[in-house]
Amino acid sequence: MAIWRDAAILLAYVHNLGDGATAAAGTDSVDRGGPGGYASRVKRLGLVRIRVCSRCGRGGAELRGEDGERLVVPLDAVRARQLANAGREEDVRSFTDLVLEQLAAAGVAAREVVLDVADGRLCALLSFVRTGETDVVGCTAEEGVALALRGGLHLYATDEALAHTAVDQPKAARGPDTVH
Repeated sequence: MAIWRDAAILLAYVHNLGDGATAAAGTDSVDRGGPGGYASRVKRLGLVRIRVCSRCGRGGAELRGEDGERLVVPLDAVRARQLANAGREEDVRSFTDLVLEQLAAAGVAAREVVLDVADGRLCALLSFVRTGETDVVGCTAEEGVALALRGGLHLYATDEALAHTAVDQPKAARGPDTVH
């Protein structure tokens, strides 16, 4: 699958950029070219808020880039509440916290999460370092956002991911607390 090979190249590139550094050409452009590859730019995102629907409990993580790019990752009801209540003591710890704890115990350093599009759907790619080797695993966008937020990881999105969610759906007249 070319996307995972390309993702590894992209994540290695993002990891090497570090904070505030730029590519030699003066941009964050990543030309992954080749068969199955595509040119892409990645943009760093920050959490604006976690919205939780007062009617059904589902929610979304609203993310923004430095240039005003906006991306909303849909969250199921349980995850929306976990992320919205971050920092508060919970009766039961989250699966995300367990995964991050076990990665650290195994000597695996999670680095960053990149939101991308695969097969027309938003997905996430988690890069990590184990015994000096960088590797990448794919997961849902929801899992990627949770890992980034709970683990304090940098969160990025490709231009494709930003374009995928750029089309705002018209809001139904359900009130300001309804997410969907």
